[in-house]
Amino acid sequence: MIRLAIVMTVDELLAEAAALPLRDAAYAIWRHKITFERLEGRVWPRRDLGTPEARERAIRESTARINHEHDFAQDGPTFDRLKRAHPHAADPELKQAIVDAVKFDDDCFNYFSYGTDFGETCLRAVARAAQDHPPYLETTYRDARNRVAYCMK
Repeated sequence: MIRLAIVMTVDELLAEAAALPLRDAAYAIWRHKITFERLEGRVWPRRDLGTPEARERAIRESTARINHEHDFAQDGPTFDRLKRAHPHAADPELKQAIVDAVKFDDDCFNYFSYGTDFGETCLRAVARAAQDHPPYLETTYRDARNRVAYCMK
């Protein structure tokens, strides 16, 4: 499974994704989207933040851009990365794997609700998402539980 990406290169991340079944690779690549962007040197456009109105506009524009990238992940850099990891898969198959991975990831968080036992809450959220999104490897479900726990702490 994909190790901590902090010390890995893009090629190493893609090699680990290439060793996974397509659906699991799509989830792994989506999950490490921010790491890929950092390693690939993504540069966000400079924004005018000089006035409260300009800051508000910049936030709206950035939010819209992030939402668009999420909603159309199958048409962006996640597709290119998955294609590099699984070059022999057909484009529609790659795109569907990405759509499914994003929905699975979203559901893991949508089914999360804070309870008395944080660990159990994470387990239940991913288990419920897993029912709606089979079949992933058990290691992918484990990574999803870890992601939810890390992000929701």
